[in-house]
Parts: sequence; structure tokens; C-alpha cells
Amino acid sequence: MASTTRFSANVLNAVFALLLWLAASVAFGDGIRAQSAGASYASNRVELSARFVVTLNPTLENALANGVSLPFVYEFQLTRPRGYAMYRQVADWFSPTAELGYRLSYHAISRQYRLHLGSFYRSFASLDDALAALGVVRGWSVLAGSSIAEDKADFAGKVRLRLDLSQMPKPFQLSTLGQNDWKLESAWVDIVPSRDEARE
Repeated sequence: MASTTRFSANVLNAVFALLLWLAASVAFGDGIRAQSAGASYASNRVELSARFVVTLNPTLENALANGVSLPFVYEFQLTRPRGYAMYRQVADWFSPTAELGYRLSYHAISRQYRLHLGSFYRSFASLDDALAALGVVRGWSVLAGSSIAEDKADFAGKVRLRLDLSQMPKPFQLSTLGQNDWKLESAWVDIVPSRDEARE
């Protein structure tokens, strides 16, 4: 009887330890976690800002160290006003979405990480610094030419950041198919207009 009780207690302790480990993995594990997102308004466009915490798993860190550049993309979607977006989309090819692409690479000779935006790049001495810069976007202009900024109270949207495997060579895409280590994306986060802007 005593041995059965000890066995049950050991099983419960093991299950409890496993649950703690899983909780810690979710809280502090690899991935992209949204912190904030906001919007301000110009005369004929909306300017977005967002902050994410980006952490790479060992597979992605090793790939980066071995010369694989990692493409990331910020994605924006207009969620309100829906009717306006649908009308403009049909009438004049207006797009209620937008993307902003970055590429993270490691330069072995200089031992620096590089964050590319188009033909421009910034260099960083550490991966943590490069990921911190990747996770922040400011003044991103979307919905250019729209009249949405005139009715600020009715604007709503969402944004996310993800690793975009579609920009990598086809053989590489096939080799990573179904591998969770190569899936890296944040949840969608709602964009909150600044209070001063919303009150105007």
C-alpha cells in the first residue's frame, strides 16, 4: 500500500513538473510576442508604430550563423471601416492591407548582424540588438491616398510580424516544410489610435 502511495505521489510530482516546464516554455520560449501597436494620422495616410519581442530558437540561430538570411515581414490589415475598404478595393484597386519586409543576416567577416530594409542595412554587434531593432517599427505609412484619416474615430486595424519562408529559395522551403522550428510569427495585435488623435 505504501509503495502504491509513493508511486502515485511520484507520478503527480512528475506531471506537475512537466506542467511547470510547459508553462515556462510558453512564457519565456522562442517566438514573436506583441507588446504594443498604435496609429497616428497624416493628411492622406495612416502611420503605424508597433513593438514586438523577437526570440530565435537554436535552429534559426544556427541557420543564421551559417549564412542563411532570414526574411521577416510586418503585415497590416484594415478591419474598419469594412464597407469603405470593399468599395475602394473594387473601384480603384485600393488595398486594405500592407507589408513591410526586413531581412536579418550575419556577416561572418565583420562578426556583425545586419538588418536589411531594401538596399539599406544597419549593423549590430549582437543578435539581441539586431532582434530588438527588428521588433520595432515607427512611422510606417499605410493606406496612402485614402480618406480614412479624416474620420479617425472609425478606423481600426491589426498588425503582426512573422518569418516569411515564401521569400526563401524553393529547395529550402521544401526542406523546412512541416518543421515547427521554422514557424515563427506573432499573433495579430489590434492597432490602438493615440488618445489625442482619436479625440480630434
